[in-house]
Amino acid sequence: MTATVILVRHGQTNSNVTGFFMGWSDEDLNEIGYTQARRLASRLANLPIASVYTSPLRRAYATAAILAESHKLELKVLDDLIEIQLGDWQGLYANEIKRRWPELWQQLRTDPSEVTMPNGESLRQVTERAVRAFETVVRANQDKQALIVTHDVIIRVLVAHALGVPNSIYRRFEINNASLSLIRVDNSNPHLITLNDTSHLEG
Repeated sequence: MTATVILVRHGQTNSNVTGFFMGWSDEDLNEIGYTQARRLASRLANLPIASVYTSPLRRAYATAAILAESHKLELKVLDDLIEIQLGDWQGLYANEIKRRWPELWQQLRTDPSEVTMPNGESLRQVTERAVRAFETVVRANQDKQALIVTHDVIIRVLVAHALGVPNSIYRRFEINNASLSLIRVDNSNPHLITLNDTSHLEG
């Protein structure tokens, strides 16, 4: 039995450009983000996608709604796909976080696998719920293709999970806005097929 899961990061928001740490804030896509989502929707329009799952946050939900439209699919919201809970960092800019928590910031930029956000989540906790959501999607989509629209952190930890490696590789690759990554699961064995494909945004 095989399940194919396409992981999509939401389109661009203003905070993605300014370095504002959104966390669980419910920011919408900006104009570029909506354009990115429509371009990705055109690319995916002819694929036999059976289900579309999304984080409950607006930036992911809005992206997912555009992607689901041509497939006439109802969105399935999974709370476990939500962005990392940033705690005290939510609502701050990167330069302020770096100034107030220099050691934790450095750890986050190098190897965040053991980082816990001040009064927020650890990457370990995020991984547990992200994998739980992923396995739910896989079980429900045997011999089908499913789409998950979520956030940078969630996709990074799911890629590490698929590769069977620790989250210490977290900073070794990029997950851009409106990118797609593809994981195929054959008999419970995940294989990373595509990573951070943004070719639909070019030109």
